[in-house]
Amino acid sequence: PTPTPTPASCKTAWSSSTAYTAGNEVSYGKHNWKAKWWTQNEVPGASQWGPWQDEGAC
Repeated sequence: PTPTPTPASCKTAWSSSTAYTAGNEVSYGKHNWKAKWWTQNEVPGASQWGPWQDEGAC
């Protein structure tokens, strides 16, 4: 059987008032997210083509 991957620990919670730059990591909705470019007040996962890359459950 394939071992179930252990969810990663959650990063710091996303904040709408914080400006994030490429490479910053946050948690939102029990997932970790990584910024692909500068962003502020854009909810992680709100847009398929948005600034956040889903890094999986945490």
